[in-house]
Amino acid sequence: MTLDRISRLQLAIEPGQSLFITNLLNVRYLSGFTGSNAALLVTDSNAILATDSRYEIQAAQQVPDLQVVIGRNFPELLLGKLAKSEVLVEGTDLSIDSYQKLVSSFEHQFTNRTGLVESMRVVKEASEIALIKQACEISINAYTETIGSVRAGQTEKSIRNNLEQRMRELGADDIAFASIVATGPNSAIPHHEPTDREVMSGDLLKIDFGAKVNGYHADCTRTVVIGQASSWQIELHAAVTEAQAAGRRTIRSDIEFADVESAVNQALTDSGYRDYFTHGLGHGVGLAIHEDPFFGRVETAKIMPNTVITIEPGAYLKDKGGVRVEDTIVVNSDGYLNLTNLPYELLEL
Repeated sequence: MTLDRISRLQLAIEPGQSLFITNLLNVRYLSGFTGSNAALLVTDSNAILATDSRYEIQAAQQVPDLQVVIGRNFPELLLGKLAKSEVLVEGTDLSIDSYQKLVSSFEHQFTNRTGLVESMRVVKEASEIALIKQACEISINAYTETIGSVRAGQTEKSIRNNLEQRMRELGADDIAFASIVATGPNSAIPHHEPTDREVMSGDLLKIDFGAKVNGYHADCTRTVVIGQASSWQIELHAAVTEAQAAGRRTIRSDIEFADVESAVNQALTDSGYRDYFTHGLGHGVGLAIHEDPFFGRVETAKIMPNTVITIEPGAYLKDKGGVRVEDTIVVNSDGYLNLTNLPYELLEL
């Protein structure tokens, strides 16, 4: 798998070019190395991994098919003996200082080619989808167990702690991101950080959560109500749920991302809540919790088969409450496979 990915990358660069990879997720994707300090040089005919002495044994175990060099000065290790050539670098991963040091230390021509490896990561292989599916299954099982025990008087922090502990108990290596648990007026804040606020009867409770398995992430959001739902909560939840369903009904491979956005936005316009949807519709999920593709950045691009992406519309009423409904899905020619298939009805706890 490692050699196949590197071979595909080599086809994407011109003869005589090299790619100096410093983004650790891209290093992991191409080489399989999971250490916290490494760089990778891919030429048109070779690939070399550099890491430090702490990871010498680990690198030998994880990267048996590539040459591995050990040291601290990765640019010197990888570029010092390279014939003068054009070296592509990941501009979004390099500081200005690091880039200037490269330019002043070597005679190579350095060119920014940000996104080259990230574009390869968009379409997931079967092994990647299996890991994301496993992370999603752990997530929804932990959520189902946790939400069943939520009662008025619990704090946002305690609900978060219970959920994250349960994900780890069910087999997650870690949480995918800091869970969002937002109650009452706090639910109107899209990325609220849990506090000591206690859940009260009549509150909306929005939970955005996910597990991580072997480096791959899950992402899901559901919104429930504590006690009996009021009419405005039922209406708001129904509007967002229908908008999310409109996106799922529309999505399939070989259509434009903009088509999915149009369907969601039209549904929210019809319900009168479009102005309360204030963030992006969704993003790719994989080795990063937020990765290419992003709705809104690639509007006219077509969705490729085996893209794993979220659909997560929301509507947020300031000082009152908000709703978000989010799933992680795998897009295919028939539509999609939902990896976070939780119920969509408004649950009253």
